[in-house]
Amino acid sequence: MIALARKIGLPTGIGIVYLIMTLFFGLPLLWLFSAAFSKVTGIAWAWPTALTFNNFSGVFKNPGVGLSFFNAGIYSIASALVALFLAALAGYPLSRFRFRGRLAYMLSILFITGLPITAMIVPMYEMFLRLGWVNTRWAVVLMMGALATPISIWLLKAFIDSVDPALEEASWVDGANRLGGYFRIIVPLMRPGLVVVFILNFLGSWSNFYVPFVLFSSTSKLPVAVTIYEFFGNYGQVYYGQLAAFSLLYSVPVIGLYLLSGGRLGSTLNVGGVKG
Repeated sequence: MIALARKIGLPTGIGIVYLIMTLFFGLPLLWLFSAAFSKVTGIAWAWPTALTFNNFSGVFKNPGVGLSFFNAGIYSIASALVALFLAALAGYPLSRFRFRGRLAYMLSILFITGLPITAMIVPMYEMFLRLGWVNTRWAVVLMMGALATPISIWLLKAFIDSVDPALEEASWVDGANRLGGYFRIIVPLMRPGLVVVFILNFLGSWSNFYVPFVLFSSTSKLPVAVTIYEFFGNYGQVYYGQLAAFSLLYSVPVIGLYLLSGGRLGSTLNVGGVKG
């Protein structure tokens, strides 16, 4: 390992750390791909002797798998739009106005982002049960959108902070009111931020397990994050090949969105309006 680190030009200590991290994340992925295309799979890794697509075809033979992908897409898009809309409304006054309790409000939002979903799901289920909202699609969308809203507010506020207020004030001189200046000036300039926040919210909702698992009682309404349970049989039996194939299919939207963003989700957060 030391020789390899020196060969690629990295300091010995950093090279060893990078190599350990690569093995830590790379070996499970190698098992995932080999198990998905292998005829006989188990928990132990083995190089497939012959490639097959039977595991992928076996995934879609399970009833409701295709519908679960469709459900997950609908829930993820709808909840991401809900969080984006609420965050866009809340981010502007937090960025442009200085009012009493502003810091406390922002810190409370930050505190909410740190609460685990497992600590909130039981009281939320009790509330939804009393309101008669259990096993309803829109309730799940609202719940997942609410969970994504706090961090979305912080991200969009950062984008609005980067837009020069002089640009907005120039629109007021031309006769636009504050709301008109927001939609004419702020929103177009923060479009990269809107896209980034939407993608992050979509990915968070796509992988959300607890909310639909607790609030849905009909299997026809379950998203793909919950239907993966079907590949765990009775008495601890696991269909490793189909589970690996399902996992690869499950990651396709995530990889696709990352590629569409050009791999610049983090760097885009530093892009804003023109200052000066």
